[in-house]
Amino acid sequence: MISKMMNEKIMEGIRAHMQDLSGFDRIELLEIEPGHSLFKIDVTEKMLNHYGAVHGGALYTLCDMVSGMTAYAYGVSNVTLSGNINYVRPAGVGTLYIECNTLHKGRTTVVQDVTVRDKEEKLLCTARMTMYITGEVE
Repeated sequence: MISKMMNEKIMEGIRAHMQDLSGFDRIELLEIEPGHSLFKIDVTEKMLNHYGAVHGGALYTLCDMVSGMTAYAYGVSNVTLSGNINYVRPAGVGTLYIECNTLHKGRTTVVQDVTVRDKEEKLLCTARMTMYITGEVE
């Protein structure tokens, strides 16, 4: 239920936060081996929030995708068990580099650190992702 007492300006701001994020299919693989990967993506306006910066959800999604692919390089299918992200600075349209390095590979989990940097190598965010191994790749 939407409150009838809600100020229209506040409602406009709330609606502006509902976005159709896209562009993840533009990710490009630069390096991959078990325990390490590097990807790049050219951010489009469809990945920005209404403040003009890359949406935090887009950054989290990129970290999650890259972490899953890096774990897959071990020859294991996987799903995200947990993830934590720390946003350092905003970025707009441009090229981003997403790097993932494994901290621990066990029987059932892979724990990884992911960093996202812009083309000037400025740190945008860091994430720690734990991937649950669902089986061997056949």
